[in-house]
Amino acid sequence: MFTIGGQHATPSRPLLCFSSRFCRWFFAHQQSQPNACGFTVQASSIKPEVTGPPDLVPLVYVVEQPDSPIEIQSINLDGSWLSVSGDRYSERTCVRYQVRNRSDRAIQHLALLLAYDGRGGAGASNSAPVSAGQTAEVIACGIGGFGGTDSTSTNPMKILVSVGAITIDDCAFRPSVRVPLSWGVKPSWLW
Repeated sequence: MFTIGGQHATPSRPLLCFSSRFCRWFFAHQQSQPNACGFTVQASSIKPEVTGPPDLVPLVYVVEQPDSPIEIQSINLDGSWLSVSGDRYSERTCVRYQVRNRSDRAIQHLALLLAYDGRGGAGASNSAPVSAGQTAEVIACGIGGFGGTDSTSTNPMKILVSVGAITIDDCAFRPSVRVPLSWGVKPSWLW
């Protein structure tokens, strides 16, 4: 088994029989690199603190991303609102994130994603590099929108928060995304 674009695949038997020397080389060089950007990440057991309107706070789910160099420490949704009617919704998002760089390298750019039921939502990014071990505040406010939900989506709507793309020196990295199916969110949001 080897990895192609993040997906595991098993080579066909003709490839295995082609040349045992070639196959040994092929398998040795096709192992996915756990961290091609060259940073190390400190483990963490912090559960992000979520504050804001009492009707929104229980809807927030922070996606598990153990390989992310950015750790979300807190999410403040003060000034946000969400209105759901049938399969339609409207929202205004005002979010303040407190994040920490838990890697050993400076991060030039990071994106944080907030998605309503795994669909539309708000993105936020940093305005200055975040040094190793440093915390930073990332803000997105005044964003509003509307949309439709899948008729099979769960009620109440879920607000998913995750770390998006990160740039470290000359390397772009997207942390893995682990969404339990028990959350009731369709995996198509993982784009």
